[in-house]
Order: sequence, then C-alpha cells, then structure tokens
Amino acid sequence: MLGAAPTQAQDAFPSRPITLVVPFGAGSGTDIATRILAKSMSEQLKVPVLVDNKAGANGAIGAQAAAKAKADGYTLLIGSATTNAVNFAFFPGKLGYEASQFQGVAGLSSSPISLYVEADSPWKKLPDLVADAKRNPGKLSCGSGNAVTQVACEIFRLQAGLQTTNIPYKSNPQSLTDVVGKQVSYAFSDPSAAQSYVEGKRLRALAVASAVRNPARPDDATFREQGMNEIEFTAWVAVFAPTGVPAPVLERLNAVVRKAVDSPEMVQTQARTGGTVMHFNLQETQAFYGREVARWARYIKDSGVKPEQ
Repeated sequence: MLGAAPTQAQDAFPSRPITLVVPFGAGSGTDIATRILAKSMSEQLKVPVLVDNKAGANGAIGAQAAAKAKADGYTLLIGSATTNAVNFAFFPGKLGYEASQFQGVAGLSSSPISLYVEADSPWKKLPDLVADAKRNPGKLSCGSGNAVTQVACEIFRLQAGLQTTNIPYKSNPQSLTDVVGKQVSYAFSDPSAAQSYVEGKRLRALAVASAVRNPARPDDATFREQGMNEIEFTAWVAVFAPTGVPAPVLERLNAVVRKAVDSPEMVQTQARTGGTVMHFNLQETQAFYGREVARWARYIKDSGVKPEQ
C-alpha cells in the first residue's frame, strides 16, 4: 500500500485550490481570458481556481513568482510571448527565472499584432507611412507596450530602412492612448488592447503582421500584401507549470485547459478581440515553447534591438 501512495496522490489531484498567476494587470486581454479559463477549470476540477495578478517588469515579476513555486500543479503561470520567449533573449541572466524552469501545459490563444495609427491619420496604407518617414528622417515615433511590440518596432524600422524613434511604455494600451492623442506617430499592439479604440473609430490598423489577414479584421491588409514579407509577429498566451510537475498531473491539466478553450465563451471572446484559440496536446505545447524561445532569440539577434532602446 505504501508503494502506491505517489500514484494515489496524483490521482487525487487536485485536492485544494489552484492559482493562476497572471503577470499583467487586471482588465488586460490576458486577464480577461484567464478569468474565463479559471471559471471553466473550477467547474471541471471541483476546486476553486484563483487568479493572482502580479504585474510589472515586462511580466517578469509574475513569471519569477510562478517559477519559484512548488512543482505540484497548484501554481500555474499564464505566460505569453513576452514572458516566456522574448524576455529570455532581452534580459539574459537578469530575469530571476530561466526558460528551463518552466514546462508548457497547454495553449490558450494567439493573435497577430498590427501597426495602428490615429483614425484621422493621412496615411491610408503602409507605403504612405513609409514614404513620409523617409521624407522626414527622425521625425516619426513608434510606441511599444511590451517586449514583443518593441521588437516589432525595431524590425519594422530596419526592414523599411527608416530613421524613427522607439518609445517604450509599460503596456500596449498606454502606447495606443498616446497614438490617439497624437503624442506618438504609430504603435504596434495586439488586437485585444486596440479593440475599444478601433470600435470607437479612434484608431485603425494600417498593417497586420501575419501571413494572412486576420479573420476577425478581414479589411486590414497584411504587411506582406503591402510589400514587406519579413514582418510576421504573433502574440500568444499559454499555460505553464514550474518544471518538475508529475506527468499525470500535467496531462490532466492539459485536458482541462483544452476543454476550457473550446467553451463558447472563450471562443467568442477570442473572436471578438481578433484572436483564435490554440489546440495543443501536452507534447505539442512543449514543442511550441521550444520553437518560440528559439524564434524570438533569432529575431532579437538579427535586429540588434535592446530593451527600452
């Protein structure tokens, strides 16, 4: 009987509340999706699932806290391209956590980021902005609200051959607010942060950084369609656990999260904000994690972009 104890403990999972650490503020797109996820997980697992917002330092504060949690499945990180890919190349050895301290559990959602301009901007298409920037070197500025969008600003500048200034903010909504206020020329953002401004006709997307148009925004042309083939950036959100969680617990969590992302509420929320749900089994999630860490390291090396440059 004693030899069966570990298996019995895993079979009994969960026996107490689970905490989802969100490394961004309440009300963000990630936070909204996480609360839908928490509700579904709680209903499936019959235990409370709590949302703990630990924002700051480009998501590193929350990620660091989750990385140091006990590897038992009761503390999970709602990670993103910023916290679990870009940050590793941006701040090597300075984050307080490493890629090896996390293992992927399941995907949640993905959405291409876009370049947004003020609704009344004279730039109707991407070539208009590029031409204006070349006529006025050093005059235009690009707002970024996290590591992903900062890299996007820099790679766009390099690919287009522009002399522009990258202005970093603490969040995408803040950078977008300054685009609306004409304090910044344009900004990169995920569609969820821009949604209210777009619906209020205060911002519009000039180009989408994906291979194909976003089904939720079919009128928005891609960078590729407008002559820039190398500009493809996707914001994503996934569930991570501290390394060392037993495989049976990870498998159960993966199944629960996958069921949650298929719920009508989650699908509708993602579609409304321009995102799509990700359907990954455990092995696919972990492979995706490895690819993303490598891909963003390559982007940052190739561009030479530095944090808050």
